[in-house]
Amino acid sequence: MNTNIAIRKLIGNRSIVVLLLFTLLLTACAAPPAPQASSQASEGGEAAPAAQTRSRLVVAGPFMTDILDAQQSYEGGPLTVEQIGQALMRIDSETSELIPDLAESWTFSEDNLKITVTLPEDAIYSNGDPLDAQAVASALLRNKEVSPYASDFEALSDVAVVDAATFEMIFSDPPAAFLTVLNSAFGGPWNVAAAQEMGNEAFAVAPVASGPLVVKDFSPGSELLLARNENYRTNLPFVENKGPLHLEEVVVRVIPEDLTLAGELETGAVDLVFNAPASAIERLRANPEITVIERRLPGLRGLAMNLEHPFFSDLLVRQAIAKAVDRDSLIKVLSGAAPIHAFITPGMVAYSPETEAYGQGLHPHDVAAAQALMAEAGWSDSDGDGIVEKDGEPFAVELLIASDAVDEQQASQILQAQLRAIGIDIQISQQDRGYAFEAKAAGDYDMGFENYGWPDPDILSVVFGAPFWNFPQYDNPELIEKMVTARYMMDAAERTAAYAEIQQVLLDEVVEIPLWQGTTYAAVRNAVQGLIVTADGKMFLNDVTIVEP
Repeated sequence: MNTNIAIRKLIGNRSIVVLLLFTLLLTACAAPPAPQASSQASEGGEAAPAAQTRSRLVVAGPFMTDILDAQQSYEGGPLTVEQIGQALMRIDSETSELIPDLAESWTFSEDNLKITVTLPEDAIYSNGDPLDAQAVASALLRNKEVSPYASDFEALSDVAVVDAATFEMIFSDPPAAFLTVLNSAFGGPWNVAAAQEMGNEAFAVAPVASGPLVVKDFSPGSELLLARNENYRTNLPFVENKGPLHLEEVVVRVIPEDLTLAGELETGAVDLVFNAPASAIERLRANPEITVIERRLPGLRGLAMNLEHPFFSDLLVRQAIAKAVDRDSLIKVLSGAAPIHAFITPGMVAYSPETEAYGQGLHPHDVAAAQALMAEAGWSDSDGDGIVEKDGEPFAVELLIASDAVDEQQASQILQAQLRAIGIDIQISQQDRGYAFEAKAAGDYDMGFENYGWPDPDILSVVFGAPFWNFPQYDNPELIEKMVTARYMMDAAERTAAYAEIQQVLLDEVVEIPLWQGTTYAAVRNAVQGLIVTADGKMFLNDVTIVEP
């Protein structure tokens, strides 16, 4: 491993009462100081060439969010939203304790319904506006108004300003799931005054916050230019540089083609690739100038079916599909994937091996049993063409996939063959990622892939309950209410048991079919020194220098 990269087990989970660690293939290693340029003569009497430093970092990935304001965005990014914004505090998995980022200190009330936070007295936003207690209070409450994930803030009933540097977060229920939000830019301060002046639409692409970088130029879907925030300050204990970055600029490029993305890194045109293509990982690992970092993703990829479609409204059909799926064959073509049978995966809070075993035993791969279930549901191949029919209508449907998701492309072909074995004809439809998400959320599709990644199981209330998500068009208010109740459980055993019950309902009703837990890769040229990568994939550039011979 390149010792110029520190990989810390810092993750965002739900409470200081308990913290479940991610299952990772990472080894912690220290980041030594960047080597100093030397002008001493070599044995031959000639001066050794001085090391060259560079202040612009070029990074690339296959896609990038179009909204840079975390409070309005559906998704973030380790080198976009997370660099523009700043968390108040984070959670260190090695100690299970909250550690400071922007905030200096905090205390919990005895009933866990109030957190009193102290800010640095001289904190300011990147544009120079004051970042005092009132500014943070306004930012936290803005989430409740504009965020698609406003449910994360439901328990936050009020934010009281004590003085210029002190505020209180007051909760109606214990904030079990809320601390995960605080561990990211989603729960940090974004400049509400600037947002009101600019309007939310303009603020979405040129937001003002307190992170290490500021937006200089943005071409959505193409390139983002970020500049150093000269007002940035942090209290993070694991970085040496707690002020403005050594880097002056960071360029974030979108390169959707796998070969091009890997090739740009190999030639040195790009310094760092996030979401590196799995197809190129072994080649990149073999390159002595590149270090590959991998991590297991919390969450899963699953198969979603539109339950409002007349074919999939039948539980027998969904059970048949669940038995027809062979996960072992799927993961053979998916680099780094692990089969999964439940909705809360290793690395997430409230993961239960017993629930995973229940899911695995519920619908084991069995083509004959799947065919029998299809027959019981009234489907048969009356004309011998290999496709079953019912009331004269063949079982022919579309599987909607994102055109830039290589794993979906690979998995869809395997699933197409597996479901053909029980008489289901699947046509694969590749669409833009945004269009695919919106179509699934609107119920304008037959089958598609589910994809969520968040360490707290409260994500299930969004996946199956939010109007902007809920791909299966699932309608079970009682179960959603149980998810809401579990959101506030501070006791680890109680919360795990509650989510085991919730998962069993989802599995019994085959609301979706969990398929695999993925691995994501980052690849960085060894000239980039001092990079810190956390277990949940966040990247800290505080100590980064680029040193080349």
